[in-house]
Amino acid sequence: MIRPRIPRQRITQRRIRVVAALAAIAAIAGFFGYEFRYLRAPDLELATPTRDIISDSDIIDVRGRTDPDADVTLNGRPLFIAPDGAFEERVYLGRGLNRLEFEARNRYGKMTTVSRYLVLP
Repeated sequence: MIRPRIPRQRITQRRIRVVAALAAIAAIAGFFGYEFRYLRAPDLELATPTRDIISDSDIIDVRGRTDPDADVTLNGRPLFIAPDGAFEERVYLGRGLNRLEFEARNRYGKMTTVSRYLVLP
């Protein structure tokens, strides 16, 4: 019986250069991907209120989440951000239409804005 000849894998200088070049390209791409994520606007999600509402109560608790490195304001007033990016604030509503404007801004000046309208009859 004749055995088929299996070529031996050899480590050559050319293969080492190709692997090193691919590793360098992957490292550079990973670095730029990590750095460019800060150049986009921060995420801003509101858990409550999820939409515009008519409220029977003059007090509402707003909750949400953003990027941990972002600064969040509610109608121009800064909010405390937890290390995981969560925030919570109690808001007192006046009679009529109330506008809640949330703004998240990262250190590069990129901004995300979300507005909610609440009516207190």
